[in-house]
Amino acid sequence: MIYRTRLVFIIGTVVLIAGCGSLGTQAPVEEGGHVDKPEERITVAPIPATRISAPKTPLSTPAQSGGAISKLSLVALSEYRSGKYTNAAATLERALRIAPRNASIWNQLAAVRLQQRKWRLALNMAAKSNALAVNQEQLQRQNWLIMAKAYRALGQIDKANEAMQRTR
Repeated sequence: MIYRTRLVFIIGTVVLIAGCGSLGTQAPVEEGGHVDKPEERITVAPIPATRISAPKTPLSTPAQSGGAISKLSLVALSEYRSGKYTNAAATLERALRIAPRNASIWNQLAAVRLQQRKWRLALNMAAKSNALAVNQEQLQRQNWLIMAKAYRALGQIDKANEAMQRTR
């Protein structure tokens, strides 16, 4: 029985690792055959921490989660500005565990993922932010801009143009 459990665990781990290893990354090619350079930075600034609102859940009060979210957002912003995108992403993910319905944090994480050249994650997180950003037009515009840049990097020019139209 123990042997079978270990065998299943080992096989599952090997399959998981093999699946992760098969996700290769390619440098995106833009029109005219131009390949993006790794050192090229995309400029999308995260929302300043002063604009973050407390989550609207009945279990938390602004004093409890608002302060923690603001502090985490400031730390993430500092990490982002110093180019420590992995650290910034981890900090923002921690903030999302506290306030999963905070559209600003999702937007900031989308901006970090864009800098990391994780185009699909940036798209998903910007879309999640938009879904939560009801009546927050400025935040929604920033999300559409992130999506436009990610679509362009993926070579989906039609979707990129459509996203740019939504920023207006």
